[in-house]
Amino acid sequence: MKTIGIIAEYNPFHNGHQYQIETAKALTGADYVVAVMSGDYVQRGAPAAFSKSLRTKAALLGGADLVLEMPVFGSVAPAMDFAVCGVSLLTHTGITDFLCFGSESGDLAQLAEQAEKTEHETKEISERIREGLKAGMSWPSARARAYEDAASLSLIQTPNDILGIEYLRALKKSRSPIPPLVIKRKGSAYHDTDTPGPLASAAAARKALLEDDQETLKKILPPAAFALSIRQPVITLDDLSLLLNQKLLTEDKETLLAASQMPKALADRLFKNRLHFTTASDTAARSKDRQYTYARVSRCLLNVALGITAEQTMAFKFMDSAPWLRITGFKRSAAPLLAALKKHTDLPILSKTADAKNLLSPAAFRLLKKHLETAELYRLLCETKTGHPLPNEYTRPIIIL
Repeated sequence: MKTIGIIAEYNPFHNGHQYQIETAKALTGADYVVAVMSGDYVQRGAPAAFSKSLRTKAALLGGADLVLEMPVFGSVAPAMDFAVCGVSLLTHTGITDFLCFGSESGDLAQLAEQAEKTEHETKEISERIREGLKAGMSWPSARARAYEDAASLSLIQTPNDILGIEYLRALKKSRSPIPPLVIKRKGSAYHDTDTPGPLASAAAARKALLEDDQETLKKILPPAAFALSIRQPVITLDDLSLLLNQKLLTEDKETLLAASQMPKALADRLFKNRLHFTTASDTAARSKDRQYTYARVSRCLLNVALGITAEQTMAFKFMDSAPWLRITGFKRSAAPLLAALKKHTDLPILSKTADAKNLLSPAAFRLLKKHLETAELYRLLCETKTGHPLPNEYTRPIIIL
């Protein structure tokens, strides 16, 4: 039995995701696909467009056999920590034979070389980065220039390649036995919101969803995912605007600074502007600068809104970024895969939330309670938009197809 592991957000699940699954299975002859999927919140610092239940169902209909939820402490994190969490979860399953990821270059050797050469930043490169920032360059541009000048290394700047490098580092750091499998990305670029063909980016899909562009969605989403997408309104960062403004208004600077990933300069700026109420996305846009990108600021704001602290994130990392395995869905045909998972994993499997206290250590259970709290907030956002009650984290069923 061969199993492919994929780390994803499926926000939303589109044709490119289905292409990755089909291509990976064709290349490896694998029997099953396990997806570690972000839960209610995603790496760019926003709520997921759709619920994890809907996205799980779309993934299963699109070729995945088992979907595991990535905890919020890993899903709302920089690329490095996001990759470490996903790799750790897949490694601890004990059943993953390949880690498959998409890449603009599709060149594993090039990605591995860059992962090795940039693993440790020298003092000279750090100083050159600071000089670039002082000269008015953005942090990514300053870093690229520093490596070019100091190490004659042209850094890869494309998003999926950057994430792929982090996957390779995570595999090496954890001494994971899982070999990487790279699939060359086709179609639109990661940030491209145009839809010239059926293989569009997730950004283009979200744009079409927000504009209710049914014609485009039919073209870029698999039929099953399209049918699911029209049943629920899209959740965005701005749906958290009231909560975020309330947090910024009432919390002191020390509490803001204690939020996960929060730098002091950004906390100072947010506190200074705390009486200026606006949307969450506008606050992120106004707070970003050369050093802090929009995505990084958005993650900090989301952590403030959710009440996720740096202490909780550190506790999560101390548990190897994998305190539990939480199944959100599977196919009935994957029964042998589930049996193998139960036999080989060294983590508690949370199939029933009510059983978690008896399965987890006290420290892990505290993190789970925080994770569930953020999930219930997401449910509140969905219920507010739809006007219909939804199952809570204790009654929400696992998706079985």
